[in-house]
Amino acid sequence: FGSSLCSWPIPPAWDPMPAAPVTAMKRSAIAIAFAGLFAAPAIASPVERVVNLLKDLQEKLEMDEKVEQKVYDKYACWCEKTTDRKASAISEAQADLRAYGQTILSLKG
Repeated sequence: FGSSLCSWPIPPAWDPMPAAPVTAMKRSAIAIAFAGLFAAPAIASPVERVVNLLKDLQEKLEMDEKVEQKVYDKYACWCEKTTDRKASAISEAQADLRAYGQTILSLKG
């Protein structure tokens, strides 16, 4: 054991400083690649994607709720008007039946 931490020679394939010179273009490409690795990720993590999907789903559900509420209100209004109109028509028909019955009885007579 010598004074250095590792006394074995580094094999040429593992040499961190290759014998061939690295050009400036290669250095910049390597720098850009490493900057991309350590920069804030453009792609969200799976948890962030799920959270974003849930937020989008909530927004869509709120929009659907508003549309559905409008349709329901329109249908409820139509139901009320139709029910009133039918009830009125039934009352008029019953009154007409009584009147026609009285007319038949008086003509039969």
